[in-house]
Amino acid sequence: MKLLINSLFLTLCLSGPVLAHDDKDHGHKDEPDHEQGHDHGDAAHDERTHVEISRELADKTAISSVIAAEGVLQQRIKLYGTLVVDPLRLSHIQARYPGLIRKVNPSIGTRVKAGELLATVESNESLREYPLLSPIEGTVVERHANAGEFSGDKVLFSILDERMLELHLQAFPADASKIKAGQPILVAADGQQTQTHIEYITPRFGDTPTLEVHAPVDNSAGHWVPNQAVEGWITLAETQVPLRVDNRALQTFEGKPGVFVKEALAAGYRYEFHPLTLGRSDGFYTEVLAGLSAGDEYALDNAYILKADLEKSGAAHEH
Repeated sequence: MKLLINSLFLTLCLSGPVLAHDDKDHGHKDEPDHEQGHDHGDAAHDERTHVEISRELADKTAISSVIAAEGVLQQRIKLYGTLVVDPLRLSHIQARYPGLIRKVNPSIGTRVKAGELLATVESNESLREYPLLSPIEGTVVERHANAGEFSGDKVLFSILDERMLELHLQAFPADASKIKAGQPILVAADGQQTQTHIEYITPRFGDTPTLEVHAPVDNSAGHWVPNQAVEGWITLAETQVPLRVDNRALQTFEGKPGVFVKEALAAGYRYEFHPLTLGRSDGFYTEVLAGLSAGDEYALDNAYILKADLEKSGAAHEH
């Protein structure tokens, strides 16, 4: 990331001053008068509130933006847990009749469809071959079958349908009165997020009195893996606010929190730092009381790059 910021600074420096000012009035004359000195100081102060960059550079640095608008703040509690295999989507397959395994098709890691041939077994009693078919669609996670072996009554294949996982969150008795079936859950881990809801809650046996929250998690995109540790944000209540900002956009400049408001220019964008008066927050969004208007477009992802350049420009103007 340091390389990214350095690249940005180098590009900006090579293309000329980012912030508009006239080098001829920079105060290098032999005897600048007192008034000119004050004017220069005011200009430098004004310049340190915005950054201008080209459209190409904004794309390269992945500085995204969103529109300020009304929204909901959610009262949440954060629980920790794990994504586990849904036992209803894990199938252990045995031979119907003991016999000699004549042929085996899939290997571990192979994805199979429901009804697909897994193996051919010759029955000891009838001496006839019969097919062993997959009862579900999924991935072969275990295989204990090879041609020429006796099937016996052991599990020959284990097949997992990982398109749906189960979320287990641990809650303490103090949370028992707050959580209930049907409440929304935001699941987050390793930069990924997904939404689900509480399906049911059960007591958990052990030395520590805890409750276990169960919820289904859609994994059809394959972003999650079994036994992955996750956070679960359970929504308890919601409050509508007239204006809110995404917390990822908030930056602190000269001791004040704010966002960079985006304005389109002929050859690029101007990002003006707006100090904000903030209200309530739910950890993801924060209410705005002053400093921003609905409809303003502000920098979201990688807004810290703008702050870093602004601080660099300010340091360069100090004498």
